[in-house]
Amino acid sequence: MALGPQRLPNGLRVMRVDPGETAAIYREVFVEESYVTDGFPAAEPDVIVDVGANIGLASIFFARRHPGAFVIAAEPAPEPYAALRQNLARYVPSGVARNVAVAERNGTRRFGYYPDAPAESGFYADRAREIELARQVLVRNGVPERDAARLAQARHRLEHLECPTVTLSTLIREEGVDRVDLLKIDVERGELDVLAGIAEADWGRIGHLVLEVHDVAGRLAHVVSLLRDRGFHVEVRQEGRLAGTDMHLLYAT
Repeated sequence: MALGPQRLPNGLRVMRVDPGETAAIYREVFVEESYVTDGFPAAEPDVIVDVGANIGLASIFFARRHPGAFVIAAEPAPEPYAALRQNLARYVPSGVARNVAVAERNGTRRFGYYPDAPAESGFYADRAREIELARQVLVRNGVPERDAARLAQARHRLEHLECPTVTLSTLIREEGVDRVDLLKIDVERGELDVLAGIAEADWGRIGHLVLEVHDVAGRLAHVVSLLRDRGFHVEVRQEGRLAGTDMHLLYAT
């Protein structure tokens, strides 16, 4: 899908890939404010890292909320990254956009990309699963069953590409920061890979994390335990929009 401009309800004019997806992300980030809660983050962040930045709406939200912060945004998919660069240039000019996937090791890796549903792309892309989840959401929102199945199928044309990967520890060294005050992770079932790429010596450099966790095979309990073992206070929530799914939001301080 070609890039194009889109005016958001709050007046921002952004570059986007898919207008419907952008509207959904806008609602999640700016209306529901899913990446913050009362008292989180507990301190004003100076350095923010947005892993799985897509077109950059979360990066823009954080920058507007914390105007003095330095934002690093990482996005591996080609079209969302192109939009991300333009959106950061316009709204977060001091920020940095990186066309990489943050993972457990430096190198390259096969990435599953949905050109018509880029926010659902990732290393663990599962077309059948994504089609079924999209169908359920469409039906829940009043789309007739047959139309929902057709639309869900059409949106999930899967391609594969090789993309560069870096660990979070490598990323922060390359960008010359000595800490991450707020780390946001939303990488479609790749969250454990991101956490595995944090060197033990760097855990003490991280102040807050907000991440979407897919609770498959006990993953949620594993992530909570991992963070608590490293001294974080952890809160888990499942918002109404995620009801009936394996997706949870986790806030760690």
